[in-house]
Amino acid sequence: MKKSILIDAREFVPGRFTGIARVLTGLVQALAEHHPEYRIRLATCHVDAIPEQLVFQRSIRCRRLPASFPAAEWMLTQWTRSRDLFISPYPKLPIFGCFSRAIHTVHDVLDLTHPVYRKTIKAGIDRIRLKIALRRADLTWYDSNTSMQATRCLVGTVGRNPKVRNLAVSDRFSELPEPKDTSIRTRYGLQQGYILVLGNGLPHKNLGVLLTIGGQMHRPFVFVGVSERNRAYWRKRFPNARGNWIPHIPEIDLPAILRGAFCLAQPSTAEGYGYPPLEAMASGIPAVVSDIPVLREITGESALIARPDDPRAWQAALQGLENPERRRRQIAHGMRWVRQFRGRQGWVKHIDDICDLLGEPWRRKKRSSQE
Repeated sequence: MKKSILIDAREFVPGRFTGIARVLTGLVQALAEHHPEYRIRLATCHVDAIPEQLVFQRSIRCRRLPASFPAAEWMLTQWTRSRDLFISPYPKLPIFGCFSRAIHTVHDVLDLTHPVYRKTIKAGIDRIRLKIALRRADLTWYDSNTSMQATRCLVGTVGRNPKVRNLAVSDRFSELPEPKDTSIRTRYGLQQGYILVLGNGLPHKNLGVLLTIGGQMHRPFVFVGVSERNRAYWRKRFPNARGNWIPHIPEIDLPAILRGAFCLAQPSTAEGYGYPPLEAMASGIPAVVSDIPVLREITGESALIARPDDPRAWQAALQGLENPERRRRQIAHGMRWVRQFRGRQGWVKHIDDICDLLGEPWRRKKRSSQE
């Protein structure tokens, strides 16, 4: 009998493509391609928001969840009764329980530890759900050693079966230009040579350190993914700051936007992973990141670093890339480092974990010998 896997895919929402949605897309596609014999069911409230590359996989089907949060949680619980494995891309499992084997994912715990978020009612509830999931789950995936250690410090445990599994970068992120690149950038009013900043613009993204130096930079900052609400947060604090704000860019256009950048900047004070700098490196542009443990870990010393509280350090790092030889060297370092994360092979350890939990370790051995 074919093994059946249920995946919480509520992260797929029209008009928004988050880092977790990117993780789901890459993992599910790799799983379906490596093991077409598995029956994969995506539980989602928005079937029309499922990425195209998943829709056309034969082994993947969608199951529509109710829009109501309690009803959706109840339905997930009921569906686990007839599945061999449930995968959650979140630190939590369904509120009403899980009857199959289960994997959950800790990308970060900053919403439980960051001063801006930790005192909210939601943070208190999520902390309880994290503790329950760590006790119940058969396996806990951590994106980084940093997120694992932060979890241990927060709740005193990292789960029954913790695994650090770095996330893969799609093959679509490449340094090779494509014919439509220029027209895509033109659609957003962009000309090559801007400093790109990707992210939702929440307080921990620390955009203020860049807005402070905008007037001293001859290259424009382009902020992609910041909602109007979060943009208002920064505009109130830096009313005279310059910058080009683009609330949303479809995932399909992102490689062209990256290839047109002079460099990428990620000034966060906290993160669970570092997708933007890895995608930038894969696209042949250098990255400048905050000097925080997780970004040093994920970029492997292949990005320039600057203290998150020091605007002058950011200015120096960004302007230092104007030296052609230094920029070329950073690009080469980045491309060598990101090679291990590229494409379907970047998900191999995740898929091996799934095979083991399904009681089919021989499948991974067979696949490894074939590859």
